[in-house]
Amino acid sequence: MIVFLGVVPAAWLAARSRRLNWLPGMILSVALLLGTFASSSLLWSVTPLQLDLSARTPFPFALEVDRLSAFFLLLICGVALAVVLYARSYLPRHYSPVETQWIWALGSLFLFSMVLVVVASTAFAFLMGWELMTLLSAALILVDGTSRERLHNLFIYLLMMHAGAAAVAASFLAFLPASGDLYFSALRASGALLTPGARSAIFLLAFVGFGTKAGIIPLHLWLPKAHPIAPTPVSALMSGLMLKTAVYGFVRFSFDFLGGAPAWAGYLVLIAGAVSGVLGVLYAIGEHDLKRLLAYHSVENIGIIYMGLGASLILLANQSPAWAGVALVAALFHTLNHALFKSLLFLGAGAIADATRTLDIEELGGLLKRLPATGVAFLIGCASIVGLPLCNGFVSELLTFQSFLAGSAVTALPAQVILPLMAGVLALIGGLAAACFAKVYGVAFLGRARTAAAESAHEVPPMMLTGMGLLAVSCIGFGIFPRLALDPLFAVAQTLVPGTSLPTEIAGLQRILVSTTVAVLGIALLTMVARVRRRVTLPWACGLPGLTTRMQYTSTSFSKPIRAVFAAVYKPDRKLEVLPANRPYFPSSISYRSVRTTSFERSLYRPMTNVVITLATRMHRLQTGNIQVYLLYIFLTLVVLLAVVGLRK
Repeated sequence: MIVFLGVVPAAWLAARSRRLNWLPGMILSVALLLGTFASSSLLWSVTPLQLDLSARTPFPFALEVDRLSAFFLLLICGVALAVVLYARSYLPRHYSPVETQWIWALGSLFLFSMVLVVVASTAFAFLMGWELMTLLSAALILVDGTSRERLHNLFIYLLMMHAGAAAVAASFLAFLPASGDLYFSALRASGALLTPGARSAIFLLAFVGFGTKAGIIPLHLWLPKAHPIAPTPVSALMSGLMLKTAVYGFVRFSFDFLGGAPAWAGYLVLIAGAVSGVLGVLYAIGEHDLKRLLAYHSVENIGIIYMGLGASLILLANQSPAWAGVALVAALFHTLNHALFKSLLFLGAGAIADATRTLDIEELGGLLKRLPATGVAFLIGCASIVGLPLCNGFVSELLTFQSFLAGSAVTALPAQVILPLMAGVLALIGGLAAACFAKVYGVAFLGRARTAAAESAHEVPPMMLTGMGLLAVSCIGFGIFPRLALDPLFAVAQTLVPGTSLPTEIAGLQRILVSTTVAVLGIALLTMVARVRRRVTLPWACGLPGLTTRMQYTSTSFSKPIRAVFAAVYKPDRKLEVLPANRPYFPSSISYRSVRTTSFERSLYRPMTNVVITLATRMHRLQTGNIQVYLLYIFLTLVVLLAVVGLRK
């Protein structure tokens, strides 16, 4: 952690000497590499690593790395290492030297805050890292500008993050009557002493607080507003890593401190995850801005993770610890997988923007010929996020499916019905995600270039490709050899859900995947040989003189059938203008405009905002500017307080 802080003076020196521009990125890379090796060894350690600094700080401040912390520490350091390698080439191409060093300094502190969250063992240390994480990410967003729209989106982000942080702080404080202090060891020991009402209150506060940071619907409003406006490496860190600290916090509270939750709590988490998964992917399908589309897919994948956590809580409440552990492992594995492929996709979006100066899918096309390495890496990310076999997303979603189907074997009737139904919901999410990324990859990388910028695009520098390549290889590696992650994850789950064991059908999954990989590689080799011998001809132009860029699917036309089926979700505001108005059958121009606003923003947040503004306007009348009136307010308040105290006596 000290090495992370060393990047700040290094960035200060680099801002004053161009010869030292390499120093901040190099120091941060070394810190992350050391963190990766250290967390890998601690993941198998039975004894947690502890450091108590409370005697030197004005409040209890202690750190501890157990298996759960080590897993998330490995996730943060490993993924961030690839992002930093990418940023070492990306930042100088898009930012001035001063802006670049600000990003290095703030980015290292941002990573430090996430590390602090996952290794803290007191509430004060945790909340310090939690708040720093919000403030530093906001500062990184401001590096890209301070336009009115950007500040508005940033205000929403900060408002919701602080509201969520208040709920998290309240969930810690609710332990005090039973625990006596806010050390994690005391919270863990007091979990069994809490009354049912206190347990429910703590769980709900944690669910709201961590769900806000994670982006669970309807607490997701900030996510598609903040992630797209951040610098590309920061977007990758926010979506790939910052959201996972919320998953860590929720797992720590639900499984470690509380030791499980009532069945109703599991159903709450499960349904919230299902709604987030379905609506997140539906909102993504309607987007054309690539980073905003990826932000909505973060909502979708967080939903899948929460579905696994909800299933685990339900199975644990119904005395099925073995399958509860499988569901927990599925959620943790998908957490790792999402960190890998979502960071890869955001870095790929940055590479596309670097080559074409746009993120509008409608203005791309034919990029695979011009950006072959980026195209292959992005394709691996697309295949991983939709859960295709031989990619990491497939294995974690398969485990989630199996845990849902295991619900049919429990004795409780609600679980027997609801959990198997969730398998259908997860299948729907996967199908919609496949349609969305078929649209993204087909429109952006295949076909013909739609604009001059896409036509003149060229491959990004090697260092950017290295960062994407590491993540792409990881996606394939965990997809073919899932035991590399599953074995340590089952060890983590055993510390949280006693009785967890690796099912025999999962143990043999890796052999099937390896055999399938060999078969796929053989078929691919034969296809390549056959293609070399085959004569390639141009596609038929339907009798026209030639093909144009307009003779191909657009993003809008590709997603239109799905948007029509789920029109009740989108409810777009449409405006059709025909000119001249008196000649509807022979117009000179037709203008069609469709604006989509998420249903929760329209039906929940805007009415709440209007109520607050109305109340604030009315209360403004109390602020007269007259000192005598203010003294009267104070006098009346004292009278009321004295009356209340007198009545109590």
